Amino acid sequence: MTKNSQIASMILGEVASSGVARGPALVCACAEHATGPRRVVSETEAQKEMEKLDAAISEVEMELLDLQKKVQQRVGKEEAAIFEAQILLLHDPSLREEISTRCLIGKINIETAVDEAIEKMASLFIQIEDRYFRERAADVRDVGKRLLDNLTKSQSPGIPTLSGGSVIVTSELLPSVTAQLDSQKIRGLVVEKGGQTAHATILARALGIPLLIHVSDATKLIRTGDRLIIDGLAGRVFINPTSAILREYDQLEADLQAHKTDLQGLIKLPTVTRDGVAIKLCANIGKSADAAAAATLNADGIGLYRTEFAFFVQDHLPSEEEQYEIYRSTADRLKPREVVIRVLDIGSDKLLQYFPLPLEANPSLGCRGIRLLLAYPEILRTQLRAIFRLSATHPVSILFPMVGGMEELLAVKAAIESVKASLAVEHQPFNPRVSIGAMIETPSAAILILRLAQEVDFLSIGTNDLVQYLLTADRTSSEVASYYEPLHPAVLQVLASLATAAKAKCKSISVCGEMAGNPAYTKLLLGLGFRSLSVSPSEILEIKNTIRSTHLQQAEDFVRRILQLDTIQEIKQYLRDEKDPMY
Repeated sequence: MTKNSQIASMILGEVASSGVARGPALVCACAEHATGPRRVVSETEAQKEMEKLDAAISEVEMELLDLQKKVQQRVGKEEAAIFEAQILLLHDPSLREEISTRCLIGKINIETAVDEAIEKMASLFIQIEDRYFRERAADVRDVGKRLLDNLTKSQSPGIPTLSGGSVIVTSELLPSVTAQLDSQKIRGLVVEKGGQTAHATILARALGIPLLIHVSDATKLIRTGDRLIIDGLAGRVFINPTSAILREYDQLEADLQAHKTDLQGLIKLPTVTRDGVAIKLCANIGKSADAAAAATLNADGIGLYRTEFAFFVQDHLPSEEEQYEIYRSTADRLKPREVVIRVLDIGSDKLLQYFPLPLEANPSLGCRGIRLLLAYPEILRTQLRAIFRLSATHPVSILFPMVGGMEELLAVKAAIESVKASLAVEHQPFNPRVSIGAMIETPSAAILILRLAQEVDFLSIGTNDLVQYLLTADRTSSEVASYYEPLHPAVLQVLASLATAAKAKCKSISVCGEMAGNPAYTKLLLGLGFRSLSVSPSEILEIKNTIRSTHLQQAEDFVRRILQLDTIQEIKQYLRDEKDPMY
């Protein structure tokens, strides 16, 4: 096909690493692996097959250690830790058990056993509701690909030979492939699968490579050699763009460079509205790398430290000492700023291989969060002891997830008093006045807000769960995605009532869900009465920019009018009429 006969078109995706890029497409199957034919083996052969597996595991571990070293030198220590997690997966006891059962008992060749076991483990991760854990399926497949490539002695597709300035188009991007990309040769990435917290995405952001994920049928609609523009702001891929579109993006790239320079200039400026009202802007983190980024961007503190990562990277329930060291390392990054530590929030939908839980038909409505911790009090007690020990030297607060009512809150407060008493008997130093908070994520907690506020020092709204529970719309389901709408009048009315109740009880209240990190909702949240937001480190500067561009009195007038509207359509139309660029 000649350039003149190439048809201009556009497809949509989700922005995972922002920016604008252009270049010739290189379509590749970066995640494919070789398996070979399925074979039946004898008992003697099965033993030899397992020996082959052990040899392959040793070689793959060496490969991962080498890759970790290279990533640490090129990108950073925290990004390199991704491959520590992959090494743990490589030695995961449950994975080995699945493989050995298929090979030794099922009498099948080791390549097929590994392939089937990897697919089973990956499918378990995919079923997990929590996005972070669900996106670890790519790491499982990445480890599986390396094992199978080693066992089959094949070179399955990975990193293609690149010409300068290419845009890679693939079905799935694996962390080990991303880690080896040369940002001088790769302008951008277009991926059919992927996730916002996937390790491949984290690496792409660290390398500064624009990335779009969930681009349906990209490998079918784009051919190698097609000229592409990736709009990593609006989530668009232009295929063989017209000269008019090219001119538009010439201007956009110039504007983006100027905007990026402006945002960097905000780092040392205070987070205040145009009329001088201070807003607390904190970071949501899951690991030490996030804390380092938050400190670099001058966040006011950590508004939500998700501690699940500390459990996920272990092959056992972390001890009190292990947790203390992990939390201390993270808090050191922000000292003397406060770190709000959310205790473990898992359920049967959040997989910890060493802590199997009974499967539930509807994990979102099952034993998770605070309910699960009360069912396993030793896990809660160990974590609380680690946090209180940290409080002796660092300003920390404790946040309880998925609070449903007073009974649960009073039970965890009793656990806190027990821990404080035991530490005092042991002469362990701690701060007896550590602030205690409750997450408002359930309708029952929203209804009981005035009562709950009397028992805690602060409140934090998890909008992701609160919206889905209020609207009975699973945010992970494509079938009901259109019903998950943060601008629903019911959601806005509830948020307004929560801000009012917290003010009446003189308790601080923060918004830490996805609404807080979306600049489209910043003016709305400020107008509703919230003066504290907690967002991903990558969102801090954009949200600060929006706050500093907002006049609080105007935002409050804006919200008063919105709260009088009855439908989502009316609210969105009002926003468009107000010429809000986000709508």
